[in-house]
Amino acid sequence: MSAWDNGPFDNDEAADFIEDLAQAPDWRTVVRILDHVTKATGYLEAPEGEMAVAAAAVLAACVGDVSVLPEDQQGLKDALGPPPEGAVRLARAALARVVAPASEIDELWQEGDAHDVWLTHIASLQNILSASQ
Repeated sequence: MSAWDNGPFDNDEAADFIEDLAQAPDWRTVVRILDHVTKATGYLEAPEGEMAVAAAAVLAACVGDVSVLPEDQQGLKDALGPPPEGAVRLARAALARVVAPASEIDELWQEGDAHDVWLTHIASLQNILSASQ
């Protein structure tokens, strides 16, 4: 059974990502995903976009609002410690790429009734990240 909802951890890829990160907290994992998405050329597949949103949400939780994380994962903020320099900028760029043209996850949300709700979640993450700079 697959999960699909508009929160940053409400799909299979993102749920797996945060579970794996909780078992082995390391900023390199987060940064690697964000960097990959920002450098992606051409079509961005949905799983990559889903993980980028989750990675950006982890970062937003660590620099601003821990309630972005699922309740059972809020200890991840302490486990990760302070984010590396440049990570916030990278997360903001990755979120911008996820909602840009040639993004499968954005296209999938456009097909349904909740695209605006999903975009509101993305904007909220962008706002948290912007406020931390």
